[in-house]
Amino acid sequence: MDLLDYILAHPLFPARRLPSLFADFRRLKDSNPDGYDANIAAWQKALTQAVREGGPRYWKGGVKSVDDQAASNAGGADGIDDVLIIHSGRKLQDSLTSREWGKPLGLSAVIEEQVAKRAFVPVDTFLNEKFSLYKDSNWQIIKYGTSMLGWMFRDSFIHEYYQSIMSWRRDGELPKIDFVILENLEEAGKILLSRVKKARKVGMSVSSEKFNAVFTLAMLKDLYCNDPFGVADAGGVDLDKMASNTPSLSDFDFRILIRYLTRDSQQATVDGNIIKFKDTSEILTLITEEDRTVAELRHMIMILSKRIASQHLQAITSRRKAGEFVSERPSTDHLRSLARNELKKAKLAESIVQKSMEYKLQMETLLENIENAHSNLEISKIMESSLPVLEQLNMRIGGIDKVSDIVDRLREQREETEGIGRALGEVSAGEVDDDEIVHEFDRMLQEETRNADKTKLEKPVVSGDDLAVLLSKASLEEVPSLEPMRKASTKQAFTEGL
Repeated sequence: MDLLDYILAHPLFPARRLPSLFADFRRLKDSNPDGYDANIAAWQKALTQAVREGGPRYWKGGVKSVDDQAASNAGGADGIDDVLIIHSGRKLQDSLTSREWGKPLGLSAVIEEQVAKRAFVPVDTFLNEKFSLYKDSNWQIIKYGTSMLGWMFRDSFIHEYYQSIMSWRRDGELPKIDFVILENLEEAGKILLSRVKKARKVGMSVSSEKFNAVFTLAMLKDLYCNDPFGVADAGGVDLDKMASNTPSLSDFDFRILIRYLTRDSQQATVDGNIIKFKDTSEILTLITEEDRTVAELRHMIMILSKRIASQHLQAITSRRKAGEFVSERPSTDHLRSLARNELKKAKLAESIVQKSMEYKLQMETLLENIENAHSNLEISKIMESSLPVLEQLNMRIGGIDKVSDIVDRLREQREETEGIGRALGEVSAGEVDDDEIVHEFDRMLQEETRNADKTKLEKPVVSGDDLAVLLSKASLEEVPSLEPMRKASTKQAFTEGL
């Protein structure tokens, strides 16, 4: 798919709107502002996504839409297309020219409006400006007439851009300028920071988390700059298909991203080939020799891990091929030679694996020792800083003699309080004769025993035979009134209660 096919398939480019989108709609800015803004937004979104989803691999014939001079200045030498930069110029406009709709005559207005909103920033300006894109008041845009724009910076090299834009306005061609797409840059920066913060949580100690925030630039690019927009992070993605279609950051993209992280978002600091991200306290600190050593050790461990994996695979593959040659029962010297060569490759790969594992163990041990030493240092610093506090508190207390005096005085006061309580208890308590209490208790027991015996004698006892006789004499037709029975029952209960 070339760039034109991608644009025509974009949801913001339905067939009914193509005549307006490919026309010179700059005149609509005054007569139909809504239509003008809609066309600008459609082109901006489509171009931004085209670059993000693979950049110049969409250009016609697989050729980058960047002029030869710009190509030498704006990266791509690593064979990877830029995904944070759009290369404006005649080739971009030619790549978007349709047989049916012709050349997109309003594309110059799209670039102009994005520059005005600072959504597109000239690459040279972005790299050379010393102050933040978001905070510095020196990043000013000055309008020339109704639509002409010029950039004025403290260290201004605006004349080159101004002359280019002037010629662009005269002949309708796009300026030969490379622009950083700020939306793509911000998204890539956010994804990278989230991955770094997630990796920092791997360590169990504070020092591990600190060390996981330091990288060599090569290590950072290798670990986190494939799939820069987090396609795989979204889940539900065919990773094999994604590996062939998802773009990576080019070397020039990476340079732009590092500049953004250190100057604009201020999330990292760089010194030479070492980058250090903010710690858990969100404080950006300078890179120390300790940081440099840790970063280089981590990078070496990563290189050794990759070497072990690749050589292990090489050993397995060579042994498999040697087995295939042997299974054919080689009757010629050629097949025997091939089998022996594969075995030799396998042995060599296994030897490299063994040595690399030993080196890796040494690097990991050294890194662990540094981490332990760092933890001990932090503990020592905490203990040292707490010593003055403890001394000051003890001084405020007044020493052990003062504390002993306070304890003795408290003991004396407690004993005196207890003595006062005992004296007050003796005064308020009346005298009671114990013999009188015993006599009263015996009398209560005797009275209770007499009541129980009396109740037992007054209760009528009916045998089983007498009950049967009484029931046989009773007539079902003559049912006595229940009232006498209730009265008798009440009387009996009253008697028993007595």
